[in-house]
Amino acid sequence: MKFALQLLILLMMFGANIPVNAADDDNAAQKIKLLSNRFRVDQAIEKIVFIIERKPNSAPIILVRPDGSKLYSNRPVDHVKWMDGNTGDMIEITQPMLGPWQIIGDILPSSEIRLATSLELKVDEIPQQLFVGEQVKLTSRLEFNNKLLSLGQVDDLIKLKVYLRASDDENSPNFGAGTFIVGEYLDNGIGFDERMGDGVFTGALDLDKPVGTYTLMVRAGNKVFERETTRPLMLLKKPVKYDLLSAAIDGYYAIRFFSNPKMVKLDQLAVQIKITHPDDTVEHLSINGVAPTHILRLDSVSAPGRYTIELDLAGQTQQGRDFILSLATHKFKVTLPAKQQQLKEQVELDKARQAEFEQAQQLKQAVAKQQEEESETRLIIIIALVNVLILLIGGLMMWLFLRTKKPKVAKEEDKKGKAKKAKAKK
Repeated sequence: MKFALQLLILLMMFGANIPVNAADDDNAAQKIKLLSNRFRVDQAIEKIVFIIERKPNSAPIILVRPDGSKLYSNRPVDHVKWMDGNTGDMIEITQPMLGPWQIIGDILPSSEIRLATSLELKVDEIPQQLFVGEQVKLTSRLEFNNKLLSLGQVDDLIKLKVYLRASDDENSPNFGAGTFIVGEYLDNGIGFDERMGDGVFTGALDLDKPVGTYTLMVRAGNKVFERETTRPLMLLKKPVKYDLLSAAIDGYYAIRFFSNPKMVKLDQLAVQIKITHPDDTVEHLSINGVAPTHILRLDSVSAPGRYTIELDLAGQTQQGRDFILSLATHKFKVTLPAKQQQLKEQVELDKARQAEFEQAQQLKQAVAKQQEEESETRLIIIIALVNVLILLIGGLMMWLFLRTKKPKVAKEEDKKGKAKKAKAKK
């Protein structure tokens, strides 16, 4: 406040026409409402930041310096940074020229001059471990001299973006994945942002990225300034996954959940299920507390057509951190009512089993026939070989027999001849 009083005395001494009520504004030392298009700079001011609100779609303002020279948004000048938008200008001037200045343009009474000694980006803490697909609300602030910088209707002059840079660790699953833009902070009163132009920027992250370690970077800036803050972040696998069972329970479809009790408290887990039917009607189901393997029968999924299932989870990690995340959307088509589908699948399964059995029988019969034919062939060969052997043996015996008989006949004939000769002699 001492600096504010000194500044007010200096401005009054130089005839500055800038009414200020310090009692109404606890940040008077850094912010001066611009109720006139003229102001004076003295030797106590080292840097000025203008936040000028003007009529929508009007031209950027023109600054007239004490020596009569003019500053324009599209003409770069040393020590001057300028960002213009549809409804205002943000200008930073370091080492401004001493003396009376003038503003030319369609400015609004809400415009102001800020004596900048510091401009800092502050980002609220976020967990260092998050799940893939988790919904996270981010909040950040821009501060002048540790005071919140409220931009009013000129919030479009500052952009805050969030980046994820993949780890350089070769052992991390996301190694080499690169850098992603995963979100943007806005001060527009839409979505997570509570109030437009209050200086509190809010956004959400798109965490549907590969599992692994990252560096989370938040960058705020424009042509006037740029700030950045970083912190480590690890993306973990979703603690719950699911699949769809066709005609699983009494002929009805069912959803089967698989949950990791080491990561989340199962009794604190709530599942919100949204089913869009073929006629575009929407059905909402919920589960409070699940088992590691949990099956939910879908009684209403029976009519033919296309269905869409969307699932959101809310729960607590084992460390007690609350979380909300979405599971992958599942689309499927029902061609028959569930029970008929089950009967059809059962008939097809029976046919397949019967065909498999018949094929096995045919194969078995073919093998048996082949074995029988091979046995018959072997038997014929054996019989033929035996017959040949018998013939050979018989022939051999016959030959031996005939050979041994011939000498005996000759001896008998010799005996008979000798007998005849003896009789003749007598």
